Amino acid sequence: MPGGRGRIGVIIPANNAAMEYDLWKMAPEGVTIHVTRMKPTKGCEPTDVEAFKQEIKETYYLLHEVSDVIIYGRTYGTHKHGNIIKEIIKDVVIPEEAVVEILRKLGVKKVWVGTPYIKERTLEEVSWIRSQGFEVTGFDGLGKIKGVDISNTPVFTIYRLVKRNLEDVLKADAVYIACTALSTFEASQYLHEDLGMPIVTENVAAMWKALQKIKVKGITPGFELR
Repeated sequence: MPGGRGRIGVIIPANNAAMEYDLWKMAPEGVTIHVTRMKPTKGCEPTDVEAFKQEIKETYYLLHEVSDVIIYGRTYGTHKHGNIIKEIIKDVVIPEEAVVEILRKLGVKKVWVGTPYIKERTLEEVSWIRSQGFEVTGFDGLGKIKGVDISNTPVFTIYRLVKRNLEDVLKADAVYIACTALSTFEASQYLHEDLGMPIVTENVAAMWKALQKIKVKGITPGFELR
């Protein structure tokens, strides 16, 4: 049967055209990906908490019967209202939390941060990763705002975003690339091979954690963890 080894549900915003691609590229044989979408939003946190709660309930209802585990594949609401998401979706995978878990398991202390965002939004990511106890050696962004524009980013644009900051990158123990709307499957492989350091992205981290939860072994382009 489809998903006989495991079924991974995914909640993403309507303008994210990248996360499904990355997850399918990483899915082991016998594992299937099942996606539903939420409305695109502005900002990182909801202004109407009750409406946010209701939308989470509705999207969860659409997925729960076909999912062994669910990835909440967006940043929106996770920094200040993550408790709401976790109350509704038990044992949910939140990509940024998976990133932090991986970085800590790898013994990382210093991180270089790359994003597809404008500077203001990039600085929010920098502030967040610092709040998790990591030193940031540098950061850069691609200046993008719209989700589909982010998803349309070529592989080697991501690669060169990191390489053009090589001096600061090499001061770090690892590279963190933010945003589930940014397809990083190939770029994380190339950067890991060429720089010889962990490249941890939200999409890869989310898949790593989801596979852990359903007890299935899989690939993790960008880093190695036993």
